[in-house]
Amino acid sequence: MTRKAQFRFLVLAGALLLAVGTAIPARAQDPDDLKRGVARISLMDGEVSVRRGDTGDWVAGVINAPLLTDDYIATGQNSRAEVEFDSANILRIGGNAEIHLALLEDGRYQMEIARGTVTFRVLRPSNATIELNTPSVSVRPAREGAYRISVTESGETEITARQGDVEVFSPKGSQWVYNGQTMMAHGDPADPEFQIVGAIPIDDWDRWNDSRDQSLQSSNSYQYVPQGVYGAEDLDAAGTWNYVAPYGYVWRPAVVGSGWAPYRNGRWVWLDWYGWTWVSYDAWGWAPYHYGRWFFDARWGWNWYPGVLGVRHYWSPAQVGFFGYGGGVGVGAGFGFANIGWVPLAPYETLHPWWGRASAGGLNHGINITNINVTTLYRNARVVNGISGLSAGDFSAGRFSNVQRVSGSQVQRAGLMTGRVPLNPSSFSRRFSDRAVANIPRPSANTRFFSRNGGQGTAVRPGTRPAATSQTQSGYHRFGEPIGNTGSPNTRPPQASTGSSQSQRPTTVQRFGQPGSSQNVQRNDRPPASQSGNSSWRNFGTPGSSAPATRQPYNPPPSRPSVSAPRAPAARPAPASSRPAGGGHPGGGGGKGHR
Repeated sequence: MTRKAQFRFLVLAGALLLAVGTAIPARAQDPDDLKRGVARISLMDGEVSVRRGDTGDWVAGVINAPLLTDDYIATGQNSRAEVEFDSANILRIGGNAEIHLALLEDGRYQMEIARGTVTFRVLRPSNATIELNTPSVSVRPAREGAYRISVTESGETEITARQGDVEVFSPKGSQWVYNGQTMMAHGDPADPEFQIVGAIPIDDWDRWNDSRDQSLQSSNSYQYVPQGVYGAEDLDAAGTWNYVAPYGYVWRPAVVGSGWAPYRNGRWVWLDWYGWTWVSYDAWGWAPYHYGRWFFDARWGWNWYPGVLGVRHYWSPAQVGFFGYGGGVGVGAGFGFANIGWVPLAPYETLHPWWGRASAGGLNHGINITNINVTTLYRNARVVNGISGLSAGDFSAGRFSNVQRVSGSQVQRAGLMTGRVPLNPSSFSRRFSDRAVANIPRPSANTRFFSRNGGQGTAVRPGTRPAATSQTQSGYHRFGEPIGNTGSPNTRPPQASTGSSQSQRPTTVQRFGQPGSSQNVQRNDRPPASQSGNSSWRNFGTPGSSAPATRQPYNPPPSRPSVSAPRAPAARPAPASSRPAGGGHPGGGGGKGHR
């Protein structure tokens, strides 16, 4: 073979390897890891508290706090919060409200509203199954739209379809609420009454929701991130997208201080199942710390590579390499090192999970520590400020005010961790910040909730998450009890009648009149859009209850509230059509699936 032919062969082989690297995840995904869901607090104003489902403790909420199944969110007076489940599904919570995240799985979100006003926004097309439970009814958004739900202290429910249509279930049947309508439901939870009228007047809450929608929908960053990545809207105003070969478009933070490095401005928080999880203090610090990889450019500084397009990416508690240094090598007595360090992974580098099955079985289970020189293994460890470190005692105790920049000479002899990080969390490690919780809600009078797809369960053992089941059920459960997993897709409303009798044929659904019972009840399919009815109180499942009041068009108000003005979007980068076909390893190749 001639030298020229050899060169061509090497180029072709390299291209093939690169193509393989862009299509294969960094590791085989744990099926139990993939089905779990993680939401985040994407915005908050005022007093927002989170009750940890794994400990039962109330902690102060922060932007970018990760939320899991069985967590609670409570807001104080004149406060509000926004919870982002994925790039399409968002829950906004008004003041004096309490919400229980009863079930978070990949593409399945179920919530209980104990009191207060919320708006659930389906911002983009989504295949997620969504259910919002109140003491008397269960609300199932059918498609893109904005659905406002209020629950009073006495358990009365008010549902307004600001945009889109929503199906409301009760133990006796179901009813559609259309765009521009409000349903009020009250009475015996086993057989509630409802009334449908024209939508309640638009107020400051609705205007604030509209302003948030406009801000999110104007985001440019989603065209640059792969499927599964969310929180990208925060990147618009905080940096710029630039083309850098061979990765394609990467994001560069615009305002960072001298000596700044990824995974330094924040803290490590202990979460059930995920173990040590990075919570960034940067307002934009969700997507760049749970997906993708970082690399350093001598001219431009740090850049975030979101991963190859066209490949599904998965949420991870962080994308770093952990190691111990100082005080000897090996586990020995306790941790065995004086300090623990971490370095952001660069594209192509392997992520060694420390969570999930790797963390099960006790402190010393799954620990694998290898003697290495960190600077020879990790590319970012060769950057002047690339390595961060902290004493093992401060790390475990949740004290992160003294994170240090670590030099290469300090980690020439270190212990690489390719399994569980052998540091036990303290109670302070379960807080999202050093702030004391300011708002612990008083107990709600609403303790039982109707669920279209979830039956009565058993108490959740501390430190665990409720196990999912495959049985479809409906009925009542107490506030905070685990919800069943149905696996059923979100019901889509049938189209308006075209004269075919089939479109108006009643179907049956299973319900529980009381916990443990099962009967067939008639379900009201969507009637023709031209049909009209009165606004008197009536029961679900009774003849004529499917007739809606006059439908009202929705016109978003031109004014915006003064409480939360949206950020100005960043300058639009080059169009997506100019992006390269790929390049680089999937940056999110580790962790759990999350759309």
